[in-house]
Amino acid sequence: MSATGSTQAEENTHSMHLKSLRIRNFAGVRRAELSFDATTVLIGENNCGKSSLLDALGLVLGPGAEANPRFERRHFHQPGGNNGNGTVESNAPSDPIRIELIFSEQKVGAWNHPEMRALTRLLGERSGSLRQLSVRLEADPPPDGTTSVPGRWFVGPINSPGGSESDPELPALIRRLNPLIDLRGCPLSGAALGRHNGEGPWLADDPEGRKLQQRVDQHFHAVVSGGLQDRDVDMEAGVAAAEELLDHMGVRLDPGAGLGQKAIGELVGRSARLAQTRQNQLPSTSIQRLGLLIFTAVILRGLPQGNGHPDWPILVIEDPEAHLHRMTLAAVWRLVSGFGVQKIITTQSPTLLAASSLTSLRRLTRHNGDVLEWRVHENALSDRELRKLGYHLRARRGEAAFARAWILVEGETEFWVINELARIEGRDFDLEGIACVEFAQCGIQPLIKAARELGIEWHLLTDGDAAGRSYVERTRTLLVESDDEGERITLLAESSLEQCFHDHGYATVFQRLAGFRGDPGPNVTPQQVIDRALKRHAKPDIALQLVMAAAESGSPGVPAPLSTMIETVVRMARQAPERGNAARNGNGIGHQETGAKT
Repeated sequence: MSATGSTQAEENTHSMHLKSLRIRNFAGVRRAELSFDATTVLIGENNCGKSSLLDALGLVLGPGAEANPRFERRHFHQPGGNNGNGTVESNAPSDPIRIELIFSEQKVGAWNHPEMRALTRLLGERSGSLRQLSVRLEADPPPDGTTSVPGRWFVGPINSPGGSESDPELPALIRRLNPLIDLRGCPLSGAALGRHNGEGPWLADDPEGRKLQQRVDQHFHAVVSGGLQDRDVDMEAGVAAAEELLDHMGVRLDPGAGLGQKAIGELVGRSARLAQTRQNQLPSTSIQRLGLLIFTAVILRGLPQGNGHPDWPILVIEDPEAHLHRMTLAAVWRLVSGFGVQKIITTQSPTLLAASSLTSLRRLTRHNGDVLEWRVHENALSDRELRKLGYHLRARRGEAAFARAWILVEGETEFWVINELARIEGRDFDLEGIACVEFAQCGIQPLIKAARELGIEWHLLTDGDAAGRSYVERTRTLLVESDDEGERITLLAESSLEQCFHDHGYATVFQRLAGFRGDPGPNVTPQQVIDRALKRHAKPDIALQLVMAAAESGSPGVPAPLSTMIETVVRMARQAPERGNAARNGNGIGHQETGAKT
């Protein structure tokens, strides 16, 4: 944003777009490559490498980035020491650090601007294609007895190894054009807002903006302090100051950017413009106004000190859902989504995940120090498949995207039964990262496509009836060369889950539920007993009765095909990072025996 009124990042004629981040041998990351959209949503398990990736980004673009940075031994990846696979031994680092950012033009010729001349002259003459710029920061491991080593800057065309070191003024120019507003550790609530980012005064060169910022600060702290006497007065005054400051900075907020708008836009059409609100105005309800005040106050604390009005900042927000009621979160997210800068957001919230574009999602996994990015690429799913996933999976079962493995089940009965049977077997699906996902309404193909794109293991469980056999045949057409059908599919020999339980020692449960006081005799078939039980009780009720019977001491236990499936999926989930790494490298992973139960 500039004081002269430059606004949305996409409207800047010479804006720089951060396209990707490449890392070698930094902290817990041996190797990683992460791509960015206008909004990028990062998810992943603890210790998957998110912090190391964002730390590396901060070393190049952050407000604390140095013209001549130095690296200590702790900055270097130590094989076996900090790679996240459970080992504790540590070896001396032997490979250099390499952090590379790739920037791209938004449209051909966008960088033909005097301010960019020092950078574009490095790229040579190009016409008819988007120009890309590489910014690399490298450092060699420190020799024995050395506490730190200097870093080296390289700025120029992409894929140009080596070369001469660049003038530190070039990365400084890039930082000035693309400052990182890092809000990690500063949740979008009042709990952590007692500080500014850095020591120097913000907007020191803009007295009017500084006064407005101080007014926002003053009234914001009064609102979040808990006092009630003048809360409404402070709210009104704080919101008025926030509106004035945003206008002064030339910031436009999209009034239609609310929870679900990105996802809906993805379904309606990737380039479609959604219906606008009746009045193009800033929030008016108390919750929305509180959201505006929170958002503005937090952004002020993240802006680089003494940087004036940056044109193309990159905003990093960590877990925006922290400490916020869902109503307040919706108000804040509406403003974050409509804030016209490039955004990188980490979250553990299924609500925010479902509200974001599926193609903006980046799921990170790590194995032996290699961080892999999993994403749903443009056109990987049809509009119809996106719509089905959007409702049946993301809106209703958003937490499934955080899982390591999916068990694809037909409906509600299997959903309840399989989770409880796993507990009887001594397995906790939540701890193992396994989610049961119903496919009957969504279809198998969209789920398997999404699982492959996101690096999530999957296994199909289906009945042995005609419909179940058709599901299996459809799934077989989706298997790839490295898939083991035994790992991917469980087709029950019986026509239904109820029949499976009946044939594996639970006939007496069905007889009781059917109203028989004992053996019904040879003239009544097992299927008639099951049908009669189903007429007297809902299927989920019968399922819970079967689970309770299986949990009793001396019971036949979990039916063998279901027990085998549970063990298979647990093994797949535990090996998921390794399997994903092998699949990405094209060499697959063979079936291995499951270890002792834990």
